[in-house]
Amino acid sequence: MAEPTPTQTDPVIDSMRWYHTLELPNGIVTAGEYDLRPVLARLPIPPSLEGKRCIDIGGRDGFYAFDMERRGAAEVVSVDIDDPDDVHFPATLEVAAEAVQEELDDGHRAFEAAREALRSSVKREMVSVYRLDPEVHGRFDYGVIGTLLLHLRDPIRALRAVREVVTGTLLINEPVVVGADAFRRRPIAELHMEGGPFWWICNPAGLRRMTEAAGFRVIDSSRPYLIPYGTGPTNARQQSGSLRDLPRRLVERRGCLHTWVLAE
Repeated sequence: MAEPTPTQTDPVIDSMRWYHTLELPNGIVTAGEYDLRPVLARLPIPPSLEGKRCIDIGGRDGFYAFDMERRGAAEVVSVDIDDPDDVHFPATLEVAAEAVQEELDDGHRAFEAAREALRSSVKREMVSVYRLDPEVHGRFDYGVIGTLLLHLRDPIRALRAVREVVTGTLLINEPVVVGADAFRRRPIAELHMEGGPFWWICNPAGLRRMTEAAGFRVIDSSRPYLIPYGTGPTNARQQSGSLRDLPRRLVERRGCLHTWVLAE
């Protein structure tokens, strides 16, 4: 049996901040905050997207976009923002515009570096999800939203805008509450303003209800599962709190609890 190829390093790649763990040519693997590779097979992304026009909404450094391109998509558009004014933080969180701009710039630099390394044809569009417009951006056969809605002040308004441009299937992959509520049938959506850039967090039933409220029909959904951390920095593993928060903190040491919803 052949020995596994060791991970290579690149000083430019290593100096960047990566949100996702990406496999680049020549054995280079980015130090992402989260590593979607172990769970990718359980996401309901078609093995072949040949001939499809696809969109990755809130793409950061492009994990989903590059994956859809590898699956043969005819065109992939990665949507993100570059204007701090498009980021609406809860009133409990004060962040300087310069820090927000640096965060956005880090994501775009990482995306461009990955696109160049992969010799990718993925297109980048700088536009708020709220301003997606079929007259400007066209329509898409398949779309992905990954870990975005909890950062939005109005997630249903965002989903309604997405519905205008995604005429086929939409995959939503979002964090969900930790604990017994994650498995209850009753929809729950809590305000989640604990010093971070978060507005909402749902249980899986709540995420399905949000999706339906925006006009989509839910085709399928998953039970909660963990997205593991990558080798990059993340705050979740270092959180402290009361004894009441112990179950949540124990889960979050291993990864971030998510669920997916497939809709059309």
